[in-house]
Amino acid sequence: MKRTKTMKRLLMLAGMAVLTVTLAACGGHSAKTTSTTATRTVTTSGGGVKVPVHPKRIVTNVYTGDVLSLGGHVVGATSTDLQSPYLSKKTRAGIKDLGLTLKQEAVLKLKPDLIVTSNEADVKALKKIAPVVYVAYGSTGDIKQTATKFGNLINRKAQATDWIKRFDQQAKTQASRLTKAGIDPKKTSVGLFDLQNGKLFVDGAKWGRGGQALTTGLGFSLPAAFKTLDQGAGYKQISLESVNKYAADWLFFSQTTSTSQDKSALSDLKRDPYWRKLAAVKANHVVQLPFNKMYYFDPDAVYGQMKLIVDAMIKAK
Repeated sequence: MKRTKTMKRLLMLAGMAVLTVTLAACGGHSAKTTSTTATRTVTTSGGGVKVPVHPKRIVTNVYTGDVLSLGGHVVGATSTDLQSPYLSKKTRAGIKDLGLTLKQEAVLKLKPDLIVTSNEADVKALKKIAPVVYVAYGSTGDIKQTATKFGNLINRKAQATDWIKRFDQQAKTQASRLTKAGIDPKKTSVGLFDLQNGKLFVDGAKWGRGGQALTTGLGFSLPAAFKTLDQGAGYKQISLESVNKYAADWLFFSQTTSTSQDKSALSDLKRDPYWRKLAAVKANHVVQLPFNKMYYFDPDAVYGQMKLIVDAMIKAK
């Protein structure tokens, strides 16, 4: 009788052990997929994408600053993003430099739970690794809308709201400095120019180069010709003969590259009669800003650009 009870007990223990192993195996499988079990669907230009409710390991292409500005955890990013002067050395040190593009093998090693990119081809190439959200460049609206959009995407809405409040306060502070210096942003138009490989371009407010700091932030207006750019590609190459179409009270100028060709083109531009006839040029209302600080367009970059712009305008005045 004792032996029978002992055998039954051993069989029960053995069964429990098998059940425990089975559950552990199931648990192991779940651990691989539970990071995406708690998901929600976000709308993209390519349709709905299921993303983690709380993404913890994000890989980014172009939108590194947007995610970091709201406190998102980026584990890998493209090298261009990591060159932003608005990222601290400590922040950069914690992010894997993935080079100029997101390569499958390199991204896979980082075990991301979300990938955010401006390259549509990344969706097909990387979707087996993690959910991929494609955000077309220039499609996020003004900088406040951008913060809100990324706040929704990575589920950091409160942080987006807080950032907008800080941005508005900084904008108010910097605009007040301009007013005291005799520059009223509400009555002043601005134009954005960019010299690249010896060619002259004009940029809209959504193409980086400080456009959002000037408009959404400081409250300057863009002439109609510049506004049209935002409805299309966001930029346009122009000839010096047509530069008068893009006249404004103040002109902001950046130089994408620094080749000898560009240096020569810049000298030629400053001597060109079409350029010199512009009222802003005659009034010395031309501000040349460092490209590396004006290229980036994420929330923290735009926040920092406002003071940079105001400092330069007050100095030029």
